Amino acid sequence: MKRMKKTQKKGFTLIELSFALIFISIILITIAWLTIHITTTYQKGLAMKAVNASAKEIIDDFSRAISTSPAQPVESICAEKYTYSTDSTTAYQKCVKDNARKFMYQQRYGQIKIRTKEHPEGEVKKLPTNGVFCSGRYSYIWNTAYVLNTEDYKPAVSIANYKATFNYAKDPNFRLLKVSDFDKELCKQHMVSGYMYDDRPEYKLGSDPEVKIDLLDSSENNLAIYDLAMFSPTVHTVTSSALHSGTFILATLRGGVDVTATGEFCTDPPDNLDTDFAYCSINKFNFTMRAAGEKTLYERWK
Repeated sequence: MKRMKKTQKKGFTLIELSFALIFISIILITIAWLTIHITTTYQKGLAMKAVNASAKEIIDDFSRAISTSPAQPVESICAEKYTYSTDSTTAYQKCVKDNARKFMYQQRYGQIKIRTKEHPEGEVKKLPTNGVFCSGRYSYIWNTAYVLNTEDYKPAVSIANYKATFNYAKDPNFRLLKVSDFDKELCKQHMVSGYMYDDRPEYKLGSDPEVKIDLLDSSENNLAIYDLAMFSPTVHTVTSSALHSGTFILATLRGGVDVTATGEFCTDPPDNLDTDFAYCSINKFNFTMRAAGEKTLYERWK
C-alpha cells in the first residue's frame, strides 16, 4: 500500500504582506503626486496663455483706437473754459507742459486690504481701483481686480466709492469697457479747477454710444486689470499727431494676486490641494502707438 506524501501549503507571512502593501502605497502616492503636479503645470500653462492672448487683443484694440483718433493741438485741449477758475493761467501752463495727459488718462486709487505673505490677516495698501482712457474716438473704462474680487480684497470704505459705473453698461461689474466717445467726454466731465480730476467713479454719456463692449467679459481664466498707466504723450508741434505709450498689468482674479509683492505675486503657495495657485497668472505689458488721424480745426478759448 502506497503512502501518500504530505503537501505543505505555502503563503505570505504577515511581514511580507505588510511590505507589499507599503510598496503598493508608495506607488499609488507617487502616481497621485505626479498627476497633481502635471495637472497644476497644465492649468498654469493655460492661465499664462489666456493672459498673453487677452493682452494681445487689448493692445490691438488700443492700437486701432489710437491710430484712428483725430490729431488735436494740445493748446485747444488745454483751453477748455470750464476746467479753470481763478488759477486759469497756471493750470493752462501745467496742461500744456503735460501735453494734456489728464484729458486722456485718469486712474483713481483707494485703500484696499490685501492678504500678503508677511500679513496673512491682511494689510491696507493704496491700490488702483478704476480709471478711464480717452483716445479721442473711443474711450475705455475699467474696474481693477481690487474692486471686482471682494473675497481676497477688502475696500476700506464702501465699494460704491471705488467701483466705476457707466450709465449704459449692461453689466455693473464690467472689467474693461469700450465705448464710442468722439469728444473725450468721459475724461472731460471729471476735470476740475487747477488741471486736476475728481474722485467720482461715475461715468455718463448723454446718448447711448454705438460701441459698448467689455473686452474682458469673455476672457478665459477670469482675467482683470490690476493697473493701467498711460504716460504723457509726445506731440508733434506741426502735425499735432501724438505718440502714446503705456503699460498695464493683467492677471487672473484667482490666486490672491499682489502686484506690490517681490518674487512670487500669487500669494497662495502650492502647499495643499485646496489652492488657487494653479489658476493664478500675472504679466505686465508695455505698448507704444501713434495717433495718425487728421488734424482738427479749433478756436482757442480766451
